[in-house]
Amino acid sequence: MTSGTDGVTGPVEGRVWRFGDDVNTDVIHPPAFYSLDPDKVRRGLFHGYDPTIARDLRPGDVFVAGRNFGCGSSRETSIRAIKLNEVGAVVAVDFARIFFRNATNNGLPCLTFARPADLELVEAGTRVVLDPVAATLTCADGTVVELVPPGEFVREIWAAGGLLNLLPTGMSAPES
Repeated sequence: MTSGTDGVTGPVEGRVWRFGDDVNTDVIHPPAFYSLDPDKVRRGLFHGYDPTIARDLRPGDVFVAGRNFGCGSSRETSIRAIKLNEVGAVVAVDFARIFFRNATNNGLPCLTFARPADLELVEAGTRVVLDPVAATLTCADGTVVELVPPGEFVREIWAAGGLLNLLPTGMSAPES
């Protein structure tokens, strides 16, 4: 994975983890793992679904899912857990709106399939190269899946590692 200030600036390479439709944020990161301790948050990723996922993930792995990924609560702990596990990106047919916005603001690339039926071309466990700028997902067998291209500002947020990293530094308080 190519990254700038902890941000994505180039292709992401990893294995595919497949999920279905309506993946709820409480499934992504159960409330029992809410914490200020990053290790506890990291371990909680999909713990109730499959407690081995966080252990078996490798940097750059890609989550691929169906419709409505990230539905449910608007808590950012699900995104924090995904980022702490160094997941390279999430590709889905579509996302719950608030999850997508929170993920973008936190520098987690989320892309959608240009053709929803192409979800079936991406198998669990296969190695992929996701190019967020070209909006393509290339499978190990050479299959290229087109994704919806993100806007320039979204790519800037990803490259910066999150929206807050785009704020100017060295600002002083206004004089009274």
